[in-house]
Amino acid sequence: MSPASTLTSESRMYERTLHQILLVLRRIKCLTYCAVLITLTTLILYLVREHIADCRELYNQPQHQLSLNKHSSVELGKPGFDATVEALPPAPRERRGDRCEKRSIIFTKTHKTGSSTITNILLRYGETAGLSQLLYSYPSSTEYRSLADFKLMAGRPIADIFSQHAMYNDEFLSAHIRGNPIRFTILRSPVSQFISAYSFFNKTKHYPANTFEESIKAFLRAHSQYLTKTWFCKNCQNLVNSNAIDMGFKMEGYVKSPNREDYLTEFISAADKKWDLVLITEHFDLSLVLLKRRLCLHTEDILYLKSLERIKRDTVEEPYTLARIGEIQHIDQALYDHFNATFWREVANEEGIMEELAEFQQLNKAVQSFCVQGSKRGYHGTYENVLAPRARDNFQCLAMNSISSSVNNFPIGL
Repeated sequence: MSPASTLTSESRMYERTLHQILLVLRRIKCLTYCAVLITLTTLILYLVREHIADCRELYNQPQHQLSLNKHSSVELGKPGFDATVEALPPAPRERRGDRCEKRSIIFTKTHKTGSSTITNILLRYGETAGLSQLLYSYPSSTEYRSLADFKLMAGRPIADIFSQHAMYNDEFLSAHIRGNPIRFTILRSPVSQFISAYSFFNKTKHYPANTFEESIKAFLRAHSQYLTKTWFCKNCQNLVNSNAIDMGFKMEGYVKSPNREDYLTEFISAADKKWDLVLITEHFDLSLVLLKRRLCLHTEDILYLKSLERIKRDTVEEPYTLARIGEIQHIDQALYDHFNATFWREVANEEGIMEELAEFQQLNKAVQSFCVQGSKRGYHGTYENVLAPRARDNFQCLAMNSISSSVNNFPIGL
């Protein structure tokens, strides 16, 4: 056999071998694809099964059950809920004694504390209970704090509930709210509140920096004499010691006082007598259950959908910066420390409140799942709920989803 023939034969052998190798590789590739496809299919089937199980659990709750009434739509100008909630009965009201007397309400609405959710609860409660709301207009963004007769909406000089943002004015509110109202408010840890408000009100535009925390440092440097030599605080509205200001604290009087700590102590002592209940944001659900007991509400009255949560969670990491925020928030910190202690004393006197809290949280989670299918970017860089299709004609979901700080958006006849 010639060398050329031998070379040709070997080439063909190598070619056949290479071809067989390629066939094997293709089969392996195909099997790999098949294995991946089978794995993905199995995962999808598992997730679908879990989702179906969750749905069954949602719609077949043994103790808390959501149901729709016979009507597929409602007239939004009328009170009442299209969705009804069959909940476990609350703690027996006779335990609460005289504290459960129906009264008019003054809610001192504070900033970045969850207060908009409480205003929403009070708007819904007022509508279903036939109680009127004291409403007033904001002539400008800088005048909302001071209450005055000319700001009242026409035809509503006297009412049962007040729950809008305003600097507390006892004389004005006593003249315009019927009877002997219960007064309450809500406070939040001042450091976390400051960080939340700084982000929400976009204070970084006044103090530009490479990072959020550097912007706060620039703000703190610009106000190094605040509460020591001056009560004026530029760009501080709704930000620095805003809880105390909303409750009527006078910064000018504090700075000019010969004994500032006595001035602050006297204010806290007077506030303790004036406000019947002070809730705490860090224990929001527990606060709502306590409020329910004080106001003689039903469980469905305090259900809520989360709203105005920040999309971008700006943080502060350095201990020194956190300490400086605490210093500038000195007034609010003193208020918070006092009323956080009174809050837990109130809770300690409530029999069965932790069991009621667990029941409420379970029910509210079911309501959230029923009403909401997702979220989108909304007001001031916060999440806005996207209602599920089944909830878009549902009065309760619509009412809970209203931006409660704007009464014009509330779907009832105020």
